[in-house]
Amino acid sequence: MPQSIALHIGAHKTASSHLQNVLYKNRGLLADDGIRIYGPRYLRMPGRNLAAMFGLSWSESPPPRRTPKRQLKFLVKGRRHLVLSEENFVGNLADLKGRTVLPIYPTGRDRIAELVAKWAPVETDLFVAVRDPASFLGSAYSQAMFGGFHIRPRQFRLRNDWRAVDWADYIDGLRTIDGLRRIYVWRQEDYHQSQSLIVKHLTRISDVEPLKFIDKRVHQGLSVTAVQTTLEASSAGEKGTLARDARRAFPVGKDHSLFELYSSSTLRKSRDIYAAQMARIAQMDGVTVLQSPPTGDATQPQG
Repeated sequence: MPQSIALHIGAHKTASSHLQNVLYKNRGLLADDGIRIYGPRYLRMPGRNLAAMFGLSWSESPPPRRTPKRQLKFLVKGRRHLVLSEENFVGNLADLKGRTVLPIYPTGRDRIAELVAKWAPVETDLFVAVRDPASFLGSAYSQAMFGGFHIRPRQFRLRNDWRAVDWADYIDGLRTIDGLRRIYVWRQEDYHQSQSLIVKHLTRISDVEPLKFIDKRVHQGLSVTAVQTTLEASSAGEKGTLARDARRAFPVGKDHSLFELYSSSTLRKSRDIYAAQMARIAQMDGVTVLQSPPTGDATQPQG
């Protein structure tokens, strides 16, 4: 049995893939230090998602062969600390029509509560990244395009209200889950300068210096030209990975500016609301906001 568990649940579009790649890259070194890591490479395989492995009520898989305690023992393999990272556990970012699910992750609290109850009395910490509401939905728009939902920006804005993204309410709801030791929260905007701090708390490793971090982006958004090209190709009846092809042909850079879903005035309003949400989160009992001071290094923000 592990002595402790860290559960990282995203959110989507907050550099989760980057963090998961860092953990996977260092899995051998971490295992030597008593830490076992599992991310999407394992947890999205058939029968290996968390709901299936622990027999949660909403699982669509056959009942698991192992009891929850035996499953934990199998996963940790004699190590002291277990890290599980899977943003899809709390729900999908969008529905089958590409519409973002709002309010965010409405079933997330209940799913986590049921899972943590299966682990009792093992100590569990929850790790959550958040993002500026308008920026979050802007990234969700790109994700919808990558998923084959070629919707025009105005239609997407009408269907998805960025003001419905309230991270403070979300975190406040998670605080009511019995069995959680602590919730750690960080802003996606701070991720590039706080990677080592986040990994240190997530893994409980004493020294992050030997770990290898990743400077480059894992996922790049769409440029203005890529969005236009995708929509034009879709309107012409073309099929396939249109947005991915357009991203490859017209990457964000000096020749193609990053696509912004919202106007500068809306982005300013969103930043103010986001700041108020973070101020509320910072005052919550049982919650720690992770943020390293700026270091002036050259590491690039991750998408």
